[in-house]
Amino acid sequence: FILYVVEVDHGNLVGWCRGGRAIETYNIVAHETYDCEIHDIFVRKQYQHRGIGYELWKIVWNDILLSFQPKNFIVWSVDNKKTHQFYSSLGGMPKERRKFDEERFLTAFVWNDLKLYETTHFLMFK
Repeated sequence: FILYVVEVDHGNLVGWCRGGRAIETYNIVAHETYDCEIHDIFVRKQYQHRGIGYELWKIVWNDILLSFQPKNFIVWSVDNKKTHQFYSSLGGMPKERRKFDEERFLTAFVWNDLKLYETTHFLMFK
């Protein structure tokens, strides 16, 4: 898998994004098999709405495309309006909804037209 972590001065954790090959349990949606996914993305509340999640997404997305050459892509999202808006703004199309537990559902967002992002604005150390 691929993992990027964002921190600010003094090592304060801001967020992370992790992705790679799709988890077998969740890689089939509407009879189509998806190759890769973002497993999780998180940005602490006080750092949200600054473009950090978008930059994390771009870095991990590009690394996945270059490392695994997927033909398609999936993200499972807990039902939440802001989260759905985020994935839709990135070009994800809601494809299927599944029950997650007694109270929550997951929605699969899928991408079939995969292209690299041109640039990112993070200073990275590998």
